[in-house]
Parts: sequence; C-alpha cells; structure tokens
Amino acid sequence: LLERLPPVERAVYVLREAFSHSHAEIAEILDITESASQQHALRARRHVTRQGGTAEVDRALAQRVVEAFVEAAASGRTERLVALLTDDATAVSDGAGLAEKLVRLSVPERIAAAVQAAFRPTPTKRRLVGGTPAIHTGMVNGSPAMIAALDGRVVGMLILELRGDKIAAVRGMAFPARIGRVNEEWGRREHGEPLRELW
Repeated sequence: LLERLPPVERAVYVLREAFSHSHAEIAEILDITESASQQHALRARRHVTRQGGTAEVDRALAQRVVEAFVEAAASGRTERLVALLTDDATAVSDGAGLAEKLVRLSVPERIAAAVQAAFRPTPTKRRLVGGTPAIHTGMVNGSPAMIAALDGRVVGMLILELRGDKIAAVRGMAFPARIGRVNEEWGRREHGEPLRELW
C-alpha cells in the first residue's frame, strides 16, 4: 500500500511510524516545513486506512521472507542477498544512534554489503549490546521484520517492505528511543524458537 503514496508522503510515513521521528526531525531530514510534515503524515495515514487499515502482509509469507533474508545475509554470498531485492531497492538505517543522520543506500549490491557487514561477528558489537542476540521473525507496522533480541529485550530490527515476492526497502533500527514501542510489545508476547544467533 505504501508504494502507492507519493515519495514525500511515503518517506514521512515511514520516518514517523517506523522510526518514531518527531515532525521537527522529519522536516530537517526531508528539508520541508514542520507543518508540511504533519500534512503529509495525515494524508498517508488516511490512504492506508482507506486501503484496508494496514499495509499488512500474510504472516506465513513474512516468515518465509525473513528466513530467506537471514539465510542469505549469513551465507556471505552477496548474489544470494541481491537476488531477494528489487532492482530499485532502498535502505535506511538509524545507525543505532551512532550516526548523526540516517544512513541511506540505494543500490542492491551496496545494501547487501551493508547487511552482510551487520551480520559479521565482532567483539565490539557484542560489547555494545551486552552479548549475543538471537534473531526472531516478526511483524512491525504490517511488514515482515527480523528482530534481534537479548535477555528479553529487542536490541535491533530490520523491517522489510515487500513488492510482490521481493524486498523493495530495508529499514534498520537499533536506537533505543526508536524501538521502545516494539520492546513493549515484545515483553507482552510469547516467542517461538529463534532462527539463529546474530553474532
């Protein structure tokens, strides 16, 4: 449903609903006014509601997509990951709050390389999150998500936006202030076996 929105409305919707940015932050990122951000967000929410309430995909499909994505990312073979992405795929990451601005990528090979780098184990990564997270599948804002959890809390996630059976966008979040709502939900639900450990 989101791909039917104009680019600016889609960007505002994702930054607001997925990344929990304020309208002031969105205005700075997209170089628009704060009131324009509010108007775009309102129009985007109305569009999603008119089209059936959410942009949710089938949970079984979501599970398959996340499993294939994790397997490809962990394999170390770039071509396997690129094959899951659309030719015009994009990626946005908050850099776990370590970067001043959102990190944006728009070439499938670069997206694949960045994802594989995130999967590569290092002592520094383990130290930053306090251990070795487990990867679970889930749904976030109606889209399939790879959720990394450790000691009963979410430490990061990748939200995968689909177009047909391919991934058109990857949204990475690990900054604690932006994953607070997901953490609240996580603490209230039972979870199945993880797919694998991240590092």
